[in-house]
Amino acid sequence: MSDVMNPNYPDEPTSPTRPASQAEQPAPAPRTAPAPTAQAAPATTAVTRPALVTFAAVIMFLLAAFQLIFAIVEFYNAAWFAQTIYGTFSDRLWLWGVIDLVVAAVAAYAGYDLLRGGTFGRIVGLIAAAIIGVRWFFYLPADPWEGIVMIALAVLVIYGLVANSEYFDRIHAR
Repeated sequence: MSDVMNPNYPDEPTSPTRPASQAEQPAPAPRTAPAPTAQAAPATTAVTRPALVTFAAVIMFLLAAFQLIFAIVEFYNAAWFAQTIYGTFSDRLWLWGVIDLVVAAVAAYAGYDLLRGGTFGRIVGLIAAAIIGVRWFFYLPADPWEGIVMIALAVLVIYGLVANSEYFDRIHAR
């Protein structure tokens, strides 16, 4: 006689003439799950980066690019720029170029660290955005539209980083 597999318990055979529910077999012992051999690691919750933090990081890269461009303009002593803003101080325009170059490097690193979720990037990003915002007030007489745009971008970066401070707190609380 061939054994047919019981659909309820595949490892126990049943009679081919009777359905599995009418088989004359003793009730099987209740099945239990095997005991775990190692304790499972606690589940970590994934913290997603808010969109404003990503926006602030991308804008930090944009601000760094603008600072780099104006540092190059200051190194080459552009005549329209030197006479409009600095007047008789145009012989020291290279110093402003160095300052803008350093601020551009700091802003680029802050943007990178913000994308990584670092608190250092948040702090440096806030400081760099504040410096950039104040710095572009000096450019308002020479190029008012660009100065207004750069100040507005710096304010958006500051808002994006301050409004999402709980994100950085959650990352470093883990």
